[in-house]
Amino acid sequence: MKSAMKFFRRSKSSQPKPPKNIPQDDFERSKYRQYNSHLNNYYHYAETARVFAPWLELPTPILERIFSFVCPHTQDESYETCEQSALVDACMLCDLRDLSHAGQVCKSWRATAVKLMYHSIRIDSVHYCAREIDLSEKRKRTSRFDRNGVPEDTASARLHLLCRSLRDDPTRLGILVQYLKTPYMLRESKTSALARTIAVLPNLHYVDLPEGLYSDDPAYHTLRLEVQARCPHLRKMTYTSGSERSLEALSTGNIWPNLEVLELAKINMDPAILRHALTMLRRLRALKVSDCRVFDDDMFKYNDVLPAFPALEELILIDTPRVTSDGLVAYLSREDTQRQLKVLSLSNTGVGPTALHNVLAHASSLTTLSITEQVDSAFPSYSGPVPPLVNWSLQTLRFEITPSPSTPPYASITAGYYSYLASSLFAGGLPRLSAVYVRDENFADSLLGLPPPMPGFAGDRQRPSSSSSAGMFSMGNGGLSPSGTGGYGNAPPRFSSNNPFAAAINPSHGGGMLSLNQTLEVFTKGEDDLDWGSIRMDPFDAYGGMNNRSRSHNRSSTLGRPLSSYGLADVGPGWQAGGGARRGSAAQGNSAGSFLAVPGGMAGHGRKGSVASSSGAKEDLWPRPSSSYGAKKGDRDLWR
Repeated sequence: MKSAMKFFRRSKSSQPKPPKNIPQDDFERSKYRQYNSHLNNYYHYAETARVFAPWLELPTPILERIFSFVCPHTQDESYETCEQSALVDACMLCDLRDLSHAGQVCKSWRATAVKLMYHSIRIDSVHYCAREIDLSEKRKRTSRFDRNGVPEDTASARLHLLCRSLRDDPTRLGILVQYLKTPYMLRESKTSALARTIAVLPNLHYVDLPEGLYSDDPAYHTLRLEVQARCPHLRKMTYTSGSERSLEALSTGNIWPNLEVLELAKINMDPAILRHALTMLRRLRALKVSDCRVFDDDMFKYNDVLPAFPALEELILIDTPRVTSDGLVAYLSREDTQRQLKVLSLSNTGVGPTALHNVLAHASSLTTLSITEQVDSAFPSYSGPVPPLVNWSLQTLRFEITPSPSTPPYASITAGYYSYLASSLFAGGLPRLSAVYVRDENFADSLLGLPPPMPGFAGDRQRPSSSSSAGMFSMGNGGLSPSGTGGYGNAPPRFSSNNPFAAAINPSHGGGMLSLNQTLEVFTKGEDDLDWGSIRMDPFDAYGGMNNRSRSHNRSSTLGRPLSSYGLADVGPGWQAGGGARRGSAAQGNSAGSFLAVPGGMAGHGRKGSVASSSGAKEDLWPRPSSSYGAKKGDRDLWR
């Protein structure tokens, strides 16, 4: 039997060998076709025919738009740090992996994907999804004698890989990078790797730098020179205490002439030199000044010798007590400043709430105003009536007045300030206002226009109207009692001559009730609250839903607290939706004329299919009672 099998066995020398000039894959393909000759016609058609795939021929702008939904953080063009610009409900590393896989489909997709991947780069230390649990175990360098292992510094490894890729091809990849964001610990410890990476990025607009560079620390002197020489198109820079000499160098016009955002903190230098340095920045759009004693009213006023203060779109002043309303009014008296200024934030400055009406009267293009003050005295009413707040362009107002720590806890000195704000809203001087932030949790109740409730021992407001006096109150209706009163007459509220609410009454509605002139979303936060509560007020809320008809008002806004467009503070629009926790609710009128706060819908920001937001289900507003044991074991958070 063995001899017979040897006869049929093919010798090794008889088997064909692939020629040296033919690749191994082509040889195997031709060998397969030799033994399957009936499939030759099929292979000929597959090689010569053209497959219809319209998605492979999409225009570049449409393909970039599609890829921006696959990896949203590639569109991040904000001047915020890596920690502040992170998406709330997404895993940036997984999104970047999906985009890189899409770039491997064909050459046209690869060119578009590479352009997006290197436009805005961010390095994250961990995955913000469930994959991090498994990956963290695989990264540990375990051995036979060390089962725990040493965790790997993933952020540092990713920075070294990025540096190698950019330095290997700086002409095609380095010119694409405009935004580079790194974690705090990485940019503080790996300055050498960061400097070698920045050296091949000539078109860089924003980069996260270590804190010591902003204060002219000698340890970061080489890195500063590298940034000044290699990144001339930088858009944002910060100067803190100790960097006055570097700030003075801006007056030459040769260092970062395209700066758009500038932060000054604890700067102590000659105001004339500082004003001259700011004037040399022709593209300056936003300025943040904090704890600078040299900033006063003379900085904004006209001077024959010094150049004019630059016209800004966003001005933020923090802990500058020498800046008063006189300086801002002088600054806003210029036509270019009135046209440019959109965002103004005042925190612990010399501009008090009583002088805020002077600033608003001159800011004709202002859209966002924020004032944060700690007061130790009540609202001044002895010096005469204060004019209400009037501005025809204001859309968002943050009126956060809190008592100073030195005041007694039950003094209630902030009630007069919020009453002044309520009277300004009733007067209709802010017609385009859509959102207001206050630090009084009962402020929304004062906007309903209803009189305060009577205590239980006080009895009824009026005695029931009799049939003999029904004609006196029916006003020709022919009924036995006034319409909608149920036999009881509600007297209109009475105001004294010096009450600020008396001028805001609209007599055409009858009843002497106060009302708003526009839909307003009120965000309130008490002293013991951790997040912001939201209530949406409509003009007809004060009348119980128009003749006591029930009307609900659902939330239409899903944005969080307003964020700055230049990454300075939470006072303006940002690159992403979200950025502040708050409780959503709406005001709903019922048949009794009262109001009920009901939860409002919140839309998620996560991308469908992402690990962090793969559930896709909306939050249950009225959840069913669950067991006290909690959720099942697989759904529990392993870190709590």
